[in-house]
Amino acid sequence: MSDELVSLTIGKEIVNPIIEKNIKAAVLAAMGGSEEVIGLVIHNILNIKVDAQGRPSTYSSDQERTWLDHVLTKQVEEACKQAIQEEIANSTSAIKESLVKELQSKRGANRAAQALLDSLTGTFGKSWTSRINIELEPRSVDE
Repeated sequence: MSDELVSLTIGKEIVNPIIEKNIKAAVLAAMGGSEEVIGLVIHNILNIKVDAQGRPSTYSSDQERTWLDHVLTKQVEEACKQAIQEEIANSTSAIKESLVKELQSKRGANRAAQALLDSLTGTFGKSWTSRINIELEPRSVDE
């Protein structure tokens, strides 16, 4: 028999992924498994304290609520805003009729005039100028 030397070279691109996989598996096993780790990460994300914009802050006074509270509040606010806008859009003609009817009554006209005067009180004595724009349009045939 001949004493020939056999050489086998394995590149890093083959060895490194195997080693990394084994290390990750060992770390996950030590932490209780991937489900538990994922659960902890999700719990931390949902319960992190955030500021009014939903960003984590280093200032304790900015940490008003949890991220989950922030996201849910924003979603509920958006749903409410959209519902109100839809209701107003559907009721535009009824709102307009009611407003016109109120303004055409003596009591409504007096209240509108009083509100205008109240808003102007003191503005003429200030250093800036006051401006009032009144636009008049002819009534359409439909009214």
